[in-house]
Amino acid sequence: DGHVIRQRNAYPVYDEAYRGHLDVVRHYLDSFRNLSPAGRSGLHRYNNQDHAMLTGMAAVDYLGGVPNVSAWDVDIDRSYHEDQVLAT
Repeated sequence: DGHVIRQRNAYPVYDEAYRGHLDVVRHYLDSFRNLSPAGRSGLHRYNNQDHAMLTGMAAVDYLGGVPNVSAWDVDIDRSYHEDQVLAT
Protein backbone atom coordinates (compact mmCIF):
# COMPACT_ATOMS: atom_id res chain seq x y z
CA ASP A 1 0.00 0.00 0.00
CA GLY A 2 0.98 3.60 -0.36
CA HIS A 3 -0.31 6.93 0.79
CA VAL A 4 0.60 10.45 -0.25
CA ILE A 5 -0.19 13.56 1.75
CA ARG A 6 0.19 16.78 -0.17
CA GLN A 7 0.57 19.94 1.88
CA ARG A 8 -0.76 23.08 0.23
CA ASN A 9 0.93 26.41 0.73
CA ALA A 10 3.74 25.12 2.93
CA TYR A 11 7.00 27.02 2.97
CA PRO A 12 10.05 26.28 5.10
CA VAL A 13 10.97 29.15 7.38
CA TYR A 14 14.65 29.46 8.13
CA ASP A 15 15.09 31.12 11.49
CA GLU A 16 17.52 30.65 14.37
CA ALA A 17 15.54 27.65 15.69
CA TYR A 18 15.01 25.96 12.30
CA ARG A 19 17.69 23.28 12.61
CA GLY A 20 16.61 22.16 16.08
CA HIS A 21 12.95 21.93 15.08
CA LEU A 22 13.85 20.02 11.92
CA ASP A 23 15.97 17.58 13.95
CA VAL A 24 12.96 16.80 16.16
CA VAL A 25 10.74 16.16 13.13
CA ARG A 26 13.39 14.09 11.37
CA HIS A 27 14.07 11.96 14.45
CA TYR A 28 10.36 11.19 14.76
CA LEU A 29 9.94 10.38 11.05
CA ASP A 30 13.05 8.17 11.06
CA SER A 31 11.30 5.88 13.55
CA PHE A 32 9.00 4.66 10.74
CA ARG A 33 10.60 2.07 8.46
CA ASN A 34 7.82 2.39 5.85
CA LEU A 35 7.86 6.18 5.51
CA SER A 36 10.08 8.43 3.46
CA PRO A 37 9.42 12.14 3.13
CA ALA A 38 10.46 13.80 -0.11
CA GLY A 39 10.37 17.16 -1.84
CA ARG A 40 10.23 20.66 -0.42
CA SER A 41 7.32 20.17 1.96
CA GLY A 42 8.29 16.68 3.06
CA LEU A 43 11.83 17.60 3.97
CA HIS A 44 11.10 21.22 5.00
CA ARG A 45 13.80 22.44 2.64
CA TYR A 46 13.52 25.11 0.03
CA ASN A 47 15.31 23.44 -2.85
CA ASN A 48 15.15 23.49 -6.63
CA GLN A 49 13.38 21.04 -8.96
CA ASP A 50 16.49 18.87 -9.35
CA HIS A 51 16.70 18.40 -5.60
CA ALA A 52 12.98 17.67 -5.28
CA MET A 53 13.10 15.02 -8.03
CA LEU A 54 16.19 13.37 -6.58
CA THR A 55 14.62 13.20 -3.11
CA GLY A 56 11.60 11.50 -4.67
CA MET A 57 13.83 8.96 -6.40
CA ALA A 58 15.69 8.34 -3.13
CA ALA A 59 12.36 7.83 -1.32
CA VAL A 60 11.33 5.19 -3.89
CA ASP A 61 14.66 3.40 -3.50
CA TYR A 62 14.41 3.50 0.30
CA LEU A 63 10.87 2.13 0.30
CA GLY A 64 11.97 -0.52 -2.21
CA GLY A 65 14.57 -1.81 0.22
CA VAL A 66 17.75 -0.30 -1.22
CA PRO A 67 20.14 -0.08 1.74
CA ASN A 68 21.82 3.15 2.84
CA VAL A 69 19.60 5.46 0.77
CA SER A 70 17.70 8.39 2.26
CA ALA A 71 16.03 11.46 0.81
CA TRP A 72 17.70 13.38 3.65
CA ASP A 73 21.09 12.62 2.08
CA VAL A 74 20.43 14.56 -1.12
CA ASP A 75 23.06 17.30 -1.20
CA ILE A 76 21.08 20.53 -1.33
CA ASP A 77 24.28 22.55 -1.64
CA ARG A 78 24.81 21.34 -5.20
CA SER A 79 23.17 23.46 -7.87
CA TYR A 80 22.17 20.67 -10.24
CA HIS A 81 22.01 16.92 -9.88
CA GLU A 82 21.86 15.57 -13.42
CA ASP A 83 25.09 13.63 -12.94
CA GLN A 84 24.73 12.64 -9.26
CA VAL A 85 24.41 8.96 -8.44
CA LEU A 86 23.02 7.91 -5.07
CA ALA A 87 25.15 5.40 -3.18
CA THR A 88 23.49 1.98 -3.15
